[in-house]
Amino acid sequence: MGAQSAILLFLALCFFRWSHAAGNNTWDLSEEDGRELERELKTLNKPYVKSFKDEYGITYDCVDIYKQPAFDHPLLKNHTLQFPKRSDNTNKVATTKKTLPRLCPRGTVLIRRITKEDLIRARKYARMQLQQAQITDTSGGDNHYAGVEFAAGNGPMFYGASAKLDVFQVSGVSNNQQSESQIFISKGTEGPKNYINTVQAGWVVNPQLEGDNRAHFFTYWTSDGYQKTGCYNLVCPGFVQTSTRLTPGKIYTLSTLSLDIYKDRFSSNWMLYNDREPIGYWPKEIFTNMADSSVVQMHGNVYSPFDEPSPPMGSGVLNGAKFTNILLTDGQSNSKLPVNFRKYNDLGEAYYGVDYRVQNGVMYYGGPGGWKK
Repeated sequence: MGAQSAILLFLALCFFRWSHAAGNNTWDLSEEDGRELERELKTLNKPYVKSFKDEYGITYDCVDIYKQPAFDHPLLKNHTLQFPKRSDNTNKVATTKKTLPRLCPRGTVLIRRITKEDLIRARKYARMQLQQAQITDTSGGDNHYAGVEFAAGNGPMFYGASAKLDVFQVSGVSNNQQSESQIFISKGTEGPKNYINTVQAGWVVNPQLEGDNRAHFFTYWTSDGYQKTGCYNLVCPGFVQTSTRLTPGKIYTLSTLSLDIYKDRFSSNWMLYNDREPIGYWPKEIFTNMADSSVVQMHGNVYSPFDEPSPPMGSGVLNGAKFTNILLTDGQSNSKLPVNFRKYNDLGEAYYGVDYRVQNGVMYYGGPGGWKK
């Protein structure tokens, strides 16, 4: 499989936000399904030191950092917790003037509590996306995108990427649509699908999955091409949360998300920062093919059923959203402006524009949508 074809496949598969749910063949819950959900809730929702609801009614728990769900992963039983410090991230300087408040006491981490409704939505969403992927091709279909791709090819591999993303509370996204912007780092695009490893982070408006129409911070990972491993946010073990301020799945109200993802030279874990705030990391143990990265993407993408016009991307204005301060990290932890790149846009600028300016590391993208197959 070529790199371009594999990346298009990624874009179709990246909507499989919860692979563990894909085995359910019905949208209706049986009695056994209900019992399974209850078991999963008890496993995912750990005892907490403090609990509170935000202004939107979402419950968050402050969980002992050593007792968080990540360590239920069978490959993390002997994992040594890494304690990143806010000053550890030397790739970037702080770019957001308004900082997020500390929400949990020291020694704990902020985790969004998962409800039965969350799991049911995730099951239905995963099943719908599986069915859609089986009947659509990877050249467009219901998934549309605009962005840039950096491919290592025969040159040096990548060890991270960073950018500042504009964040919008996108209006006009219906209950069964999605609008998303993210940094996507992957390895294994040249081999079989089960060799594909990825780490992903960004923001998304997805009423069907999140239960509301607000922008949420999200993470995702897989180590076998989205088949059996990985998940969206913290609905399966794997991503290690370290922040008391921001957690995957949290509503994000600031206007910028300044993301930095890079492989730590000493631990080999893949770190995730927002500005100089360490959010957490993907441990090296959960990957099979992620010693480095061969492809980095920065893009907006949207999903819509066949019978509905595509939703807005970014701000909803043509080229009205942007990624700025785009940098790639090399094997010596140096951040550099990318030189070789490929722009991609499956619908053309009438719907979702894309303009990358290599001289200053800025990509403009987004648009009103409205395309209908």
